[in-house]
Amino acid sequence: MTSNSTFGKAALLFAVVITAIGAGAQQPINRLATGMASNAKQLRQYRFRERTETYHKGELKNAKTDEVHYDTNGERVTIPLDEQRAQSESRRRGPGSRLIARKVEDEQEKMKDYIQRLMALTSRYLASDPDRLRGALAGAEVTTGGGSSQVRVVMRNYVKTGDVMTMIFDPATNRPTKTEVHTTLEDAPISIVLAFDQIREGPSYPERTVVKSDDKQLELRVFTFDYRL
Repeated sequence: MTSNSTFGKAALLFAVVITAIGAGAQQPINRLATGMASNAKQLRQYRFRERTETYHKGELKNAKTDEVHYDTNGERVTIPLDEQRAQSESRRRGPGSRLIARKVEDEQEKMKDYIQRLMALTSRYLASDPDRLRGALAGAEVTTGGGSSQVRVVMRNYVKTGDVMTMIFDPATNRPTKTEVHTTLEDAPISIVLAFDQIREGPSYPERTVVKSDDKQLELRVFTFDYRL
């Protein structure tokens, strides 16, 4: 089964961003460009597992785990391993039971549709679109040194007017540490946060991704682990 995962695009996004900045920025950014391009290439050699959890009103509603790797054409291949769903409430009986059941089903379909649109929005931020990046980087704020050794790249109005995407790198290792996005869906705030880790003696990878909608009391958590050659 082949899939273009929203979260699988994160490493490539960092490589494109840093390469684009490096073309005309200060020396630390140029070093990051080389390091990130190499990191993205290395990461595609690995197999790993990905667990996706869906929470609504603080309760776990669904969790699934996939086996992931990239084929010889660089396409992401996803193989489902298992999936658990929260137990539904017992079927109601008596007057109005069918109406209540239909209402519950309608709400579930609406939430499913919302999650799809939420992930589509997330994908727009993580996809490595060179043209969009070049436009955003023209006005990006790049900061180094100061009270922090990290390099911060802040891009505004990247996908939507008023949004902010911040990418953070460690210049000592030329590796990403975190990315944060603040945007909106249906005029309600959405946050996307990726935290990176490093394979032992290997490349960095998006270890944890959290997408939140406070308005819908919805939270999606994606973890990648068990990386191996």
